[in-house]
Amino acid sequence: MPLYIKRKVKEVGIEDIFLDKLAQKREQEHFVSSKKLEVPLDKNGFFSLLVFGFLIFGFLAGFTFYLQAQGKEKYNSLSQQNKFTNFNLSAERGIIYDRNLLPLVKNESTFELWVKKSELPKENYNQAIIAISSIIQKPAEFIRNLIDSAIQDDFLIAGDLNHEQLVLLTAEQAEFPGFIIKKNILRQYQGPLSMGHILGYLGKISQGEVAVLQSNNYEFADYIGKEGLEKYYENILKEKKGIVKFARTAQGKIISQEVVQYPASGQSLVLSIDAKLQKKSEQALTLALAENGLKKGVVVILDPRNGEMLTSVSWPSFDNNLFANGISIEDFQRLNDDKNNPQLNRVIAGLYPSGSAIKPVMATAALEEGIVNEKTILYCPPKLCAPHQYDQGADCYPDNAYHGYTDVKRAIAESVNPFFYMIGGGYTAPKPSNEYYDPKLPKKFEGLGIMKIAQYLNLFGFGQTANIDLPGEASGRVPAPEWKEAYFKTPATQKWYLGDTYNLSIGQGYFLTTPLQLAQAIMAIANNGQLYQPKIAKEILLSNNQKQAIPPILIRENFVASSTLKIVRTGMRQTVTSPAGSAHSLNVLPIAVSAKTGTAQIYPNKKIYLNWIAVYAPSDNPEMVMVVLIEEVVGLKSTAQRVAREILDWQFYTRNLKEKTPPVLEAPAPLEVSSLTGSTTPETISTTTTATTTESAPFSTTTISH
Repeated sequence: MPLYIKRKVKEVGIEDIFLDKLAQKREQEHFVSSKKLEVPLDKNGFFSLLVFGFLIFGFLAGFTFYLQAQGKEKYNSLSQQNKFTNFNLSAERGIIYDRNLLPLVKNESTFELWVKKSELPKENYNQAIIAISSIIQKPAEFIRNLIDSAIQDDFLIAGDLNHEQLVLLTAEQAEFPGFIIKKNILRQYQGPLSMGHILGYLGKISQGEVAVLQSNNYEFADYIGKEGLEKYYENILKEKKGIVKFARTAQGKIISQEVVQYPASGQSLVLSIDAKLQKKSEQALTLALAENGLKKGVVVILDPRNGEMLTSVSWPSFDNNLFANGISIEDFQRLNDDKNNPQLNRVIAGLYPSGSAIKPVMATAALEEGIVNEKTILYCPPKLCAPHQYDQGADCYPDNAYHGYTDVKRAIAESVNPFFYMIGGGYTAPKPSNEYYDPKLPKKFEGLGIMKIAQYLNLFGFGQTANIDLPGEASGRVPAPEWKEAYFKTPATQKWYLGDTYNLSIGQGYFLTTPLQLAQAIMAIANNGQLYQPKIAKEILLSNNQKQAIPPILIRENFVASSTLKIVRTGMRQTVTSPAGSAHSLNVLPIAVSAKTGTAQIYPNKKIYLNWIAVYAPSDNPEMVMVVLIEEVVGLKSTAQRVAREILDWQFYTRNLKEKTPPVLEAPAPLEVSSLTGSTTPETISTTTTATTTESAPFSTTTISH
């Protein structure tokens, strides 16, 4: 760029006069020539600088306009968020009562200290830590490390604060924002120990549940239902949180507060459970188990008039108060390591072969399909031998005793296995020259067949959940050829044999049910063909002191003829009244009852059994259907009958004496001791694959094979 020296007079400006004078003086002092040099501005550069200045000015003016006009609401909202904070107020969770309004759980208030990291003060942070440390009696370094390592914004640092700590923390809370006192409601369960599976328990929200539950106004510190009714009815029992808005200064100090929404307690539940009957059932069951050196059993009682559950005992159980304030690692490990699995609700999730307790349903199916009628008599030998399906031999299926000519009612009462083999799988006699030929047996008898058996089992609720209002219910299994083909891998095991149908006909083989499903099926027989969905919750107590009934759900009705069910009920009554009946020991009760027993072998070649009884009472106008199951009974015993007898005697006699006028008692039929002690030893049959079912009176063993 060229440099120019000012030399023309007309170019001298006023400022040059002073500059030249200074230059002359410097020249005289230092003997140096000093001339003023100037560089003129480039026109393009000057224009660019001017445009850039205008752009900066325009941007600043536009952004100022946006802040004042368009961004007013947004930034005003942000400033309000900095100034105001919403805080949730807890209320009490709903109470759970039994059918007589006896509380099964109560609420106890405790207070906890939580930290909200995003609101901790930047100034006076260390002073806040030291002050909090002295109150909750925890080292300041521990609190600091806890805050630094926390992943969540909200987390607990001290629980179950005493009164002195609560007062001191309340005083300090305004000075040290970010430290929050929260009220927590602890559940104290008061029912019998066996109520643990029914009521369930609460637990803290897990990390995986936070995202879902925060949209429903839950906080990370909240407790929610984890099991049982506490989980199933969470939306009814949970409280409605209150909201308080706090105003604070820029330094975080609270200067005012306003209640936006008042808290409201959760709604309470009234159950169909009878707490006194539940307690008695637990006592009768645990006593029988202890006296026989056993650990596991079930009692479930339904009301056949509406499907309400009156009692549900699954043993062993657990103390749900262990979970009320967070179970210890040791206690939780002990529960998990217990080989008897006390956390399993056997009533709804235990799967078992029913043994002969299924026979009333099988008899119903055969009567409905015309396989037999009330007068049909079949000869029932000590063992039923049928020609083998795939070779020249025969498969033999022994009974527990010799019964001879039998009709359907006697077959139910005395649990005659050959009768149910034939009505289930049919029978084809071998040639007269065959060693297994018996002229008393029918030459050709058409049974139900596997598909009809499966159809009726499904109609009575087997192989599907009962949809009771509890989580964790199992569906059971009704086996069929398609199931077996899919379940097994080799061609030989995938085939459906006649022995599979025979086994299913007496509740053995691959058939699995829950005690609840069996009770539901017997309920439909007792009430003349109404299959109700079992339920535990009876009513909801609303906030206005009104009750909202939870109506019974009728799944189906009139799916079986009344005349058919009358025949079956007669057979179940004879199970008790007949001296040869398998539940004749119940005939001493002061009220007419009807029953069906069952004993299923669970370990091959071991005399260890599941001992069942299904009973309803009173026989003419049933008020309750009860199923009792005793697991792993060594030998042939009537342990389940004893439990049922004690519960029924208490419910219909002892309890009546204590609580109301005793009913008019039906005179029991005389008890014949010989019928309880006599037994017949069946002939031993050697076969390749066996499964066993037995009945308790007379005591003997039946071996099933194919």
